[in-house]
Amino acid sequence: MSQNRRACALPLPFDPVVYFRGSPYYPSRDNSEVIEIEFLKLDGEVRSLKLLVDSGFTGKSSFVLTDNALDLFRAEIQPANAVGALQGQQNRAWVTCRIPELSFQSTLIAIVADISSLSLPSEVEGMAGLTFLRQFARWGAEQSETGWQFLLSKGGN
Repeated sequence: MSQNRRACALPLPFDPVVYFRGSPYYPSRDNSEVIEIEFLKLDGEVRSLKLLVDSGFTGKSSFVLTDNALDLFRAEIQPANAVGALQGQQNRAWVTCRIPELSFQSTLIAIVADISSLSLPSEVEGMAGLTFLRQFARWGAEQSETGWQFLLSKGGN
């Protein structure tokens, strides 16, 4: 299996992505999965955010982003009630995200809120939920000889 892996040459500010059969594997953190996603600003610039993967975060919104993510808005949409870690009316907007390693790009709904009350690792800037994960044919964690890793796949691998 190790001969099919190669290190990613992306300039990531945290552990490098490893590839297996064409799918990126993100090294797992202690008790959590964190992925880096690029978001496109209206002016074409890119802003990368590290997001906690939370398949228990469900609903129409794909992401929860910090309230300093206003520069990522494509368009605001009607606020919605949230239940769970975030409660009450939450501001929402369309944002465009991409994962170049997968040739993935999509415009999805994000909740934009003060997330300081959430118990997130210090370097994490929001959450990616089940609606985001369902953009992919496969996603999940598996254990390898180097430890747990989280994967995303568009399929065909």
